[in-house]
Amino acid sequence: MPADRRRVVARAALVVALVSAVAGCGGNDKPAAAKGEDPTTALAAAKKSFDDASSVHLLLATTSKPTSGDAVLGADGTLTHQPAFEGKVKVVLSGFTADVPVVAVGGKVYAKLPLTPSYATINPSEYSAPDPAEFADTSKGISGLLLKIKHVEQDGTERVGKQVVTRYAGTLSGSYVAPIIPSADDSGTYATVIGLDTDHHLVSLKVTGEFFSGGGDETYTIAFDHYDKSVKISAP
Repeated sequence: MPADRRRVVARAALVVALVSAVAGCGGNDKPAAAKGEDPTTALAAAKKSFDDASSVHLLLATTSKPTSGDAVLGADGTLTHQPAFEGKVKVVLSGFTADVPVVAVGGKVYAKLPLTPSYATINPSEYSAPDPAEFADTSKGISGLLLKIKHVEQDGTERVGKQVVTRYAGTLSGSYVAPIIPSADDSGTYATVIGLDTDHHLVSLKVTGEFFSGGGDETYTIAFDHYDKSVKISAP
């Protein structure tokens, strides 16, 4: 073999050896991004973000329905840290489903019940419903759930509209779920999935378990958006 060709082959062999050595050294290392954020730290940041927001729009829904009794099936409205809520609550009342306009502020809940022309003060527990203004309670409300999830782990990511959401999954005691969804069984356990955006805003909350007697597992979802809008809610 000519000397020049031997030198070319030798250089090529050296390059291959160096590349192989570098690859071998780094082959067992995972990229830092793949390790993900500690779930407890992420959920604590989400709780702070929720508690610091002056307002947030929420949409609660389920596709299930009880065979008897009253229950809340959904809600669509704005929550503030006055605390207050204004929107509509979907309920089952004596077998009939209705969207009821609700304003909760100043420790009172006002509802425009079916076939009534104006708002009246109600006791929501009589309709198996919560006081939605209490969703803003930093301990018993929505953000309080974030630090009470057991066995929480990161559960991958998904795209929601234009944003990428990181999921965190675990379980919640029914006693923590009941202040939000009163049909939850205090002694039950509910599979829970939280979705956070890159700014640690709570984007979604899903709880699955038995909400209606004999109904098996049902799922409620709550979507959150429009954080920090300038909103002032007053009694009707």
